[in-house]
Amino acid sequence: MKFTLVVISVFAVAFLGLHLDRSHRLGGSDAIQMSYPLKLYSDMSIDSLIVVMQADTIDFDPESLKWAASELRYSTVISGRYVFEEATSNVDFLTRLVKGRQDPVQLLVPTARFLSSVSSRIGNQMRFSAAEFDSTVRDSAFLADLGVKPHHIVGRLLPDTYEFYWTATPEEVITRIHNTFKERVENRFASRLDSLGWTVDQATTMASIIEWEVKHVDEMSRVSGLYWNRLRVGMPLQADPTVNFAIGERRRLFFSDYRFNHPYNTYRHRGLPPGPLNNPRLVAIEAALYPDQHGYFFMVANPEGYHTFTRTFTEHKIEARKWSQWLNEQVKRREQAAATTVAK
Repeated sequence: MKFTLVVISVFAVAFLGLHLDRSHRLGGSDAIQMSYPLKLYSDMSIDSLIVVMQADTIDFDPESLKWAASELRYSTVISGRYVFEEATSNVDFLTRLVKGRQDPVQLLVPTARFLSSVSSRIGNQMRFSAAEFDSTVRDSAFLADLGVKPHHIVGRLLPDTYEFYWTATPEEVITRIHNTFKERVENRFASRLDSLGWTVDQATTMASIIEWEVKHVDEMSRVSGLYWNRLRVGMPLQADPTVNFAIGERRRLFFSDYRFNHPYNTYRHRGLPPGPLNNPRLVAIEAALYPDQHGYFFMVANPEGYHTFTRTFTEHKIEARKWSQWLNEQVKRREQAAATTVAK
C-alpha cells in the first residue's frame, strides 16, 4: 500500500512539474524581450523567424519558442512591424505574429526641395524602398487614376504625420495623402480658388516657391504679396528657388544660372512655372492664397534670415549691395578662421 502511494505521489509530482514547465514555457511573461520593433519583410516559417530574431539579438530561448509553436500548431508568421514594449510570453508573441496583428507607423511626410528627397524620406520609414515609392509617384497611369498630372503630384504630398501599417504599398500611401490634400486644401479653399481664378495646382506652385524662399512662417504672406504684385503688373516672378530647381541643386546662384534656359526658370519665363517645386506646408498654401496687401516689388535676404523689401529697383540695388558685402565678409571670416586653424 505504501509503495502504491509513493508511486502515485511520484507520478503526481512529475505530472505537476511537467504541467508547470509547459505553462511557463507557453505563458511565462518574460520569455521574449526586445527594445525595438521587430520588422518581418515577408511571411515566414518559425525556423526563419528564429533566424531573424537571432540576427536582431533579441533576448529569447530558440528551443522554447520552437516548442511553443509546435504545441500551438503554429507554422507561419505574417510580415509586419511588431512592437513589444514589455517582455512577453511565447504564446502572446507567436499569436500576434501568426494573426498579423502589427503596430501602425506614424509616417512623417516632410516638406523637401525635390521629389526624390520626399521619396527617400518616406521610403526610409516603410517596408517598400525609396526607389519603389519614387517609381510609383512618377507613374503616369497610376496618377491618371488619381486625376493628377505627373509634374503636379509633388505639390499634393501634403506634409503631415499619417498613420499607416508598415506593410502598406506605395499606391496606398500616395492615395491616402492625396485624399487628405483634397480634403484639407482643394475642398477647403474651393471658393477662394474660384474667386482668384486659380487652379489648386497653381496655388501649390506659388506655395512651393514661398516654401523654398522663406525661412520664417511669419514672413510668408508678405513674400506672397510681393509675387502677387509682380504677377499683377506683368513682371517676371524672378524667384531664385525656380532657378535652383531648374539647375537641380540648392546653392548660391551665379549670373550664368539666371540665364539657364529651363521652363521653371522664372527669370527667363513670365508667370508661374509649370508645376510646384516641392510639397509645401499648409501654411505656405494659405499664404499663397491670402497674400499681404502692400506695394513692394523687390526683396533681398538679410543676415537675420528674413528679407528686406523695397518698392523700387534703385532701392533694391542698395539693399542687394549690402547683402552681397555681408556675404563676402562671412567668406573672408571663414577663410581667416581656417588659415588660423592650419597655422596652429
